[in-house]
Amino acid sequence: MRGVFFLFWICLLLAPSLSQAQDSAYLAELIADARQRNLADSPEWQTLLHYRRVLGGMESFADDETFFNAPGGKTNPQLELEATLRSFFVPQTKEQAASGEETVQHPQCRFIARYEWLKSEQGFDAGRLPEQPCSRFNEWYTSLNPAGITLIFPAAYLNNPASMFGHTFLRIDATGQDEKTRLLAYTTSYAAATLGEGGAVFALKGLFGGYRGGFSVK
Repeated sequence: MRGVFFLFWICLLLAPSLSQAQDSAYLAELIADARQRNLADSPEWQTLLHYRRVLGGMESFADDETFFNAPGGKTNPQLELEATLRSFFVPQTKEQAASGEETVQHPQCRFIARYEWLKSEQGFDAGRLPEQPCSRFNEWYTSLNPAGITLIFPAAYLNNPASMFGHTFLRIDATGQDEKTRLLAYTTSYAAATLGEGGAVFALKGLFGGYRGGFSVK
């Protein structure tokens, strides 16, 4: 009887190590597959990360460090892809499962577009890479109920380019939307955080990228 209990506790102790070894093996397979197929060089991946060609290589338009999983991900699409795959294997914490805060979302949910694209390309095995629940995203997506997108120019005067292009946004057309409900549709835009500045300072910073920008959905 003691021998059975001894074997039971040994199995419990070894289980995490065996699981980690299996995760590492599958991660290595996915990285090898991505390298062989040059997924980091695909237009889809480079669009998701906002990469552009610059002198000497690639660079992302994004400046926020939290947008990348790898320290050098801003200028290295391959390094960022492998770090992203690695982040998908991180176990979900109790805080991530219980909280809707963006700062604690699991990487599969924080970078859901990257996850879905890599999943479609590599055919993730759910038994070896469990899919994490993304309740916050699902609630947000359900509330939008999107059926289409329309590009809106609020100011149609070409002699006023600051308004013509600076105020451009996308209207999210919901399922069943009609002329009467169109004004209630959600919109998404990317705008500069000017903090109320105006005059010459506003003009100079606006022209030379002196403001931080951010996306919003309202």
